[in-house]
Amino acid sequence: MNEKNKEILVLALGNDIMGDDAAGIDAARILRKDFGRRINIFEVSSAGFLLLDIMEGYEKVLIIDSTPVAAGGRAGTIRELDKVDLSKKFSTSPHYVGLPELIELAGRLEIKFPRIIKALVIEIHDSGIIREGLSPEIEVRIPSLVEKASIILNKWLVEEVSHNGVLCV
Repeated sequence: MNEKNKEILVLALGNDIMGDDAAGIDAARILRKDFGRRINIFEVSSAGFLLLDIMEGYEKVLIIDSTPVAAGGRAGTIRELDKVDLSKKFSTSPHYVGLPELIELAGRLEIKFPRIIKALVIEIHDSGIIREGLSPEIEVRIPSLVEKASIILNKWLVEEVSHNGVLCV
C-alpha cells in the first residue's frame, strides 16, 4: 500500500528536551520505520486546542504519551486507555486543555472527531527535568511500548482492509 491510510493516526506527545517526557516521541520514531508508509505519525511537543485540528477527520487515533507515576505505581508502567477513560477528567491538564475538554468540544461543535481513540501512556518520574535522552528505566521499556502500539495498529489496519474489502499488501 503506497498511499497512507487516512483513517488512522499515531499522535506522539512529548518534548525531547524534557528527559522521559520524550518517551512517546522515541516510540513514534521507531514505529515510523514499520508503519510510516501506511499511516500518519505526528510528533507534537505542544497540546491543547492544536490537537483538535490534528485529530479532526481521522477515524482512529492512537496517542502515545508519558504521564507522572500514579499513586502506588512504578516508572515504566505502560497503561492502555480508551476514549471512555480519556473522556474522564481526573485533574487539570498541564496543557490547559486536555483530551476530556477536546472530546467534549468536538461533540458540541459537531466536528468529525475520531470514533476510536486509544492512548498508551508510560509512567515517568522526571516530567519536569530538562535534559536530552531517556532515563535507563524508561529507555528499557520503549520496546514494550512499541510492541503494544504495533499490536493495536496492525489490528486497525486489518480491520480497515476487512471493512473496505480490499486486500493491501
